[in-house]
Amino acid sequence: MLLTIDAGNTRTKWAVFSGNGEITQQGSCFNDALLKADLTPQALGYQRVIISNVAGVAHADKLEQLLTPYDLPIDWVKASAQACNVTNGYIEPETLGTDRWAALIAAWHMQHAPCIVVNAGTAVTIDALAQVTDDALTHATDDKAEFIGGMILPGLNLMQASLGIATAQLPKHNAIQNFNTDTITENAITDIFAKSTAQAIYVGALHAVSGAITRMAEALKNKCGVVPLIVLSGGNAAIINKDLAETVTNETVIVDNLVLTGLYLLNCSKQ
Repeated sequence: MLLTIDAGNTRTKWAVFSGNGEITQQGSCFNDALLKADLTPQALGYQRVIISNVAGVAHADKLEQLLTPYDLPIDWVKASAQACNVTNGYIEPETLGTDRWAALIAAWHMQHAPCIVVNAGTAVTIDALAQVTDDALTHATDDKAEFIGGMILPGLNLMQASLGIATAQLPKHNAIQNFNTDTITENAITDIFAKSTAQAIYVGALHAVSGAITRMAEALKNKCGVVPLIVLSGGNAAIINKDLAETVTNETVIVDNLVLTGLYLLNCSKQ
């Protein structure tokens, strides 16, 4: 049994995978509550650990504090030039975020087709995954992919909060989050023709993210000659997916535990 841990900017998620890839237990907590989480082998029944940490050194120290007393193998993932039939196209492959790397590997394993891989959390990452073309045969192979690059932008909450911090008269983030939706329709909340400042800020953030995804999907289509899938994960995946449904014809899919699944696959590749 394998404990996979995805330590993000705001939350830490975990899941235990059986030998055949089924999740037997899972959970999450805010990062500042990590030391209260029960990650003991007795509670979760694992024998190995693999971790993606983008939350910094101090958070890694907390994970070490929780896990090292059990003297079990711990693998701290780093991005590499190639793994699980996916090539990393970054100029310096090891600098790619480990959560993005794991998500790309999981997306390829699930789809085996060109796709845009989106992780919509505190930040939004939008990454392009293309099939590798065999130059000798001049056609795409079935089992190999390349991460050809991507974008990072502030997430929905962070984008809204930045306006409250940097401007004097625009509403603060908590006011935006809590604006009264009882007296307006659901469509009005995401209507591009917003009728209040709070709605305008929210809609601006949402369409900025959706527009970046749409732009990336169009660019990958032009490069690969096929319409890519859009694979969404993260806390804001559902609202972004709903907005995309209004504007794109690409097939979209929300995948829970995308990073954790990628960690499981990376572990399998090392066995």
